[in-house]
Amino acid sequence: MKIAAVSDIHVQPNGADAPLIEAIRKQAEAMTPDIFVIAGDVSNRIDTLRASLAELKLEHAANLYVPGNHDIWFEEDKGIGSLEKYSRLIGEACHDAGFHYLPDEPYVRERLGFVGSMGWADYSFARPELKIPEENYRRKEYRGATWFDVFNVDWDFTDEEATDLFNRKLEYDLSTLPKQVRHIVYVSHHLPFRELTVYKNRLPWDFFSAYMGSVKTGQILLRDGRVILSISGHSHIRNVVTVNGITAITVPLGYGRPRNHDYEALAQKAVAEIEITEGVVDLRQFVTGDICEGMPYVVAR
Repeated sequence: MKIAAVSDIHVQPNGADAPLIEAIRKQAEAMTPDIFVIAGDVSNRIDTLRASLAELKLEHAANLYVPGNHDIWFEEDKGIGSLEKYSRLIGEACHDAGFHYLPDEPYVRERLGFVGSMGWADYSFARPELKIPEENYRRKEYRGATWFDVFNVDWDFTDEEATDLFNRKLEYDLSTLPKQVRHIVYVSHHLPFRELTVYKNRLPWDFFSAYMGSVKTGQILLRDGRVILSISGHSHIRNVVTVNGITAITVPLGYGRPRNHDYEALAQKAVAEIEITEGVVDLRQFVTGDICEGMPYVVAR
């Protein structure tokens, strides 16, 4: 089974990223995958998300999507809230664009199951040695640095409550997979393993690392025993670790755009190629690190 995967494209709503979207689709298409996975953060605007997914869709693969935190940012001008986006509107946009929305239902191909969730963060990735009060994590602010979900996610759940809800749904999806499923690929936006997080021993970077994911999510995957691969986004530094037999990768592109407009080269780095053969995971093409380093950043809002 061959998988192509990418996340965190952060499409500009003005159409300027059309060449990048085309380059990503062509790069994924050239891999001739059975499955094309996008692990969130295409756009905080539902119309841009729908249109971008329609352009990214591969004709000869199953196209799978999980949303990211930016995807669920509320749209005040349209009266659309975060919960409505996650529970209904993004799923409808995926359906319109030819993508399977994994939070609604797992996807099964032969004996391989794909289970997906946006996931969330409960501060379990925070560095205790920094001695930052928990109240700062709840406010999402420390010494003037702000995690912008505080302004843009409008549901009433605390971060711990949201993490618990997503984890309970994950456990349900794992428990209800068909009996034929022998191996599982977990697709999420937030990270399931602390080991994937890149700390830099500086602020505010390490403060923001608390919002990367949840240790509890990884514990669920480890307890299941069938999970062999985890594909995530969110952190804009690409990484790969192995945790008790689970290969875990992050596949973000990020906000950078090449000055020379060589979108093909960026897409080659962004799209990961994974082969699974009889439960063995092979990263055939995978670039680590910040693939946008040195590039000018765009504002994708």
